[in-house]
Amino acid sequence: MFNFFSNPDHLAACEQKRQDILHKLTDYTPLYSKPLTDHDEEVLTYSLHELVSECGTKQLSPSAVLEAYGKRCLAAHAAINCLADLMFDEALATYSPGGPLSGVPVSLKDCVDIEGHDTTLGYSCNANRPVSVSAPIVRLLQDAGALLHVKTTVPTGLLSFETASDLFGETTNPYNPKFSPGGSTGGGAALLAYRGSMIEIATDLGGSTRFPPAACGLYGMKASAGRFPSYGCGTSVPGLEVIQLTSPIARSLDDLKEFWKRIIELRPWDYDHTCVSIPWRPVDFVLTGKPKWAVLWNDGLITPTPACTRALQSAVQALKQRGYEVVDFDGPSAVEGLKIGYPLAFADGGVSLVAPLRSSESINGAISLLVNISRLPLFIKNSVAAFMRWFSSPAGRNDVYADVLESIHPCTVSQERALIVRREEYRARWKKAMREQGIDFVLTVPHALPPMPRGGSGVATLISANYAFLYNVLDYAAGVVPVTFVDKDKDALPSNFQDTDMYRNLNDAERAVWSLYDASAMNGLPLAVQVVGGRFEEEKVLEGMKVLEAALRDTGRPFVQKEF
Repeated sequence: MFNFFSNPDHLAACEQKRQDILHKLTDYTPLYSKPLTDHDEEVLTYSLHELVSECGTKQLSPSAVLEAYGKRCLAAHAAINCLADLMFDEALATYSPGGPLSGVPVSLKDCVDIEGHDTTLGYSCNANRPVSVSAPIVRLLQDAGALLHVKTTVPTGLLSFETASDLFGETTNPYNPKFSPGGSTGGGAALLAYRGSMIEIATDLGGSTRFPPAACGLYGMKASAGRFPSYGCGTSVPGLEVIQLTSPIARSLDDLKEFWKRIIELRPWDYDHTCVSIPWRPVDFVLTGKPKWAVLWNDGLITPTPACTRALQSAVQALKQRGYEVVDFDGPSAVEGLKIGYPLAFADGGVSLVAPLRSSESINGAISLLVNISRLPLFIKNSVAAFMRWFSSPAGRNDVYADVLESIHPCTVSQERALIVRREEYRARWKKAMREQGIDFVLTVPHALPPMPRGGSGVATLISANYAFLYNVLDYAAGVVPVTFVDKDKDALPSNFQDTDMYRNLNDAERAVWSLYDASAMNGLPLAVQVVGGRFEEEKVLEGMKVLEAALRDTGRPFVQKEF
């Protein structure tokens, strides 16, 4: 909406982008707006392996695949606003038959470069400026026969638990439009939930391959740096060492594992200089013995809400029933990882995040709040933290939160290098703790909340991301497995919750997060848990996810995705 202070360039860029999407939707409507046929429904049931086999034997044409998935794309966009670009004709024109991913529909997060299309990161200044070179992962996928048919929406600047921007508008959760599909890969996750794609190529700076699949009942796994092609996948914090990765999301765990295996077998290091030449290494727990699990119930800063705790308890009980050893995690403080990682992420005071913004362009409250915190003069920040410590009741309630706030500030070069030294020492202590205790996997929640209510990012703040962000700091492989759904009766807070000792002991950050929790309003939303392994243990984590999924199935309460 125009107002006196609106930037005309910003308004024009947003309008042109939305018109471009609308024109493409209109062009494709005659073919892809028809009802699904029986054949379409059959195509949509194929696993990745089956789809490649059908296309390989020419029993199924790529145009037939796109007809089925294209119909779901248009239906999804009409319902939840998840598409940033449409490329059906190009997907067919660049189709390479006979490859290991022939006929597999793969959607790209907006920030993945593909020649002739925008990479906006949600900023209007990047709109309507097509890139000239495709990312290595795009070239690999095209050579392998994948159908790169759409790009998906992102929030402005990427860092958010929601997916909203002036450029694309807001993407909503397929399960409930009052909630977010997660961020920043919310458009891709929502599209997958609608069966508009089989695989989404996502990026992850602090949870974006885990928050969205957790919010939409899907599967995702963040790789370690160098395992999956990441060059040419844009970021709002360029130059940030190691923490941002590119990894896939899928509707099924079998498809996710099969996609990973085929990507590695295609030797991605021949395409992308950032990839390490580690071949696919199958993991068989029958041969190596049952893995040992450790549970991180609380990160020491934000206590998980009841629904998320119940999902974690369900996963623990399922594993124990199958005879797996499950212990409480005993290792380095998770908060220490946040106090190292966030100063590194915001070492420039958030300049890289806000510099692309045009005047009047909106950005989510989670980013703006953290940028403002990082830029506060240190003496003011220290005074606020001291006030929080001294005047909190009961005493000590805000000590950890105050420590975190004090740690986030712009860094000099020497301070940044000191943080990297601390990070490596921290990683060494985690490695030692897991080795000495014989731990194969850490099991925890992806976030303290179920899917975020719309507008909740600024309330929860990015500080609440540590259940996922921690494993970017550690550079560990970490995946999410859907477990159950929010239950308004099982997960309700007591009516007098604010009068309880538990509430009185919550720090201010926790109280903000818990203020967004409403089991009745969240009833029926997906809940997931996170399976964390070590560095470069992608195959092992995928196998651990399969172990957990099988254990949940054995309880008679497997997670069943909703059909939209």
